[in-house]
Amino acid sequence: MLRADSAPMPSASDNHHLLPAQYLDRTLQCFMTIAANGVTSSHNLSLADRAVRLEVSKGAMEKALVPALAHLVEPSNAEPDLTIYAWDSAGTGTPPISPGWSGEQYRRDGLISGFNDARFHTAVQHDPLVVRMFDLKRKVGLYWTLSAIRIPVSDLGAPMRPMLHEWLSRIGFLAVHGGAVGFEDGGVFLAGVGGRGKSNIALACLRSNMHYASDDFCFLSRTQSGWTANSLFCSGKIAASDLMRHPHLRDMEVNPNPQAGEKALFLLNQSFAERLIRSIPLKAIVLPRVIGSGPSSILPLKPAIAYREITIRRVAIRCRKSRNWFRVCPAMKSRWADQSPMYRRF
Repeated sequence: MLRADSAPMPSASDNHHLLPAQYLDRTLQCFMTIAANGVTSSHNLSLADRAVRLEVSKGAMEKALVPALAHLVEPSNAEPDLTIYAWDSAGTGTPPISPGWSGEQYRRDGLISGFNDARFHTAVQHDPLVVRMFDLKRKVGLYWTLSAIRIPVSDLGAPMRPMLHEWLSRIGFLAVHGGAVGFEDGGVFLAGVGGRGKSNIALACLRSNMHYASDDFCFLSRTQSGWTANSLFCSGKIAASDLMRHPHLRDMEVNPNPQAGEKALFLLNQSFAERLIRSIPLKAIVLPRVIGSGPSSILPLKPAIAYREITIRRVAIRCRKSRNWFRVCPAMKSRWADQSPMYRRF
């Protein structure tokens, strides 16, 4: 647990980081007050070979964040690579965070000018209001919202996704939009834009002897033997009109009456724990395509076509040797696509 007085004294070389570091320390004082009252809990998560500790306020916030990460929870005394302190004001009775930034400091995707560089990530999301921030050097971060009960259903299935994707990408992983299914010794990555059938295929595999890592968001790691898809969330989402295709999921929806434009959400750890897998060595990339009728088929595909349909979490990283910014993820994606067999599934 981070103590109120645990922040190290900054050195001269840290002067340009004083403002974000001070903001992080000041904001975390609120969580330390909650923790002192004994109304927080700790969850150790295993993400590939990295350890994340989630310190979260009990009640609505814990119920909003933990279920979709439950398959990653394991007992651990290891020093975490990142500790996230998460709470909401409505559930804890604490004052709301006042972001305090001027309008001109808000950038694209809610990034805050002057609070984002090679060490810090800071962003504000609106409707609902969410403030997220982490410090790579001190390995701490915060995730706050005004009221956890206002977190939308889509975020219940992928809690803290922008923050986790940003952190994973900065430490050498490739955060991607897509599914992953298969066996312990190999599987496939399901790529493509929304509506192509990735989730329907992934969730259908729960009825087979295959394992399920993801239907929507996961992250990739690379070893000498190839690429591996790593699970991030034990959830799945499909359009309400597709529910009839999945009788094994009947009456398991988190939201039995989805609102207009909202997908049915399933949290899979309780009912399909034996089918879930944390990582799958990838043998191929498959791009689904929905057809009206007839038998399914699989056809080879050129890497250039698949490359255009693989959506990544693009992360800007500042080069330590200069003040220039460069894009690292597209190059990683290109290497992955060039090295993987590609197929179109009709």
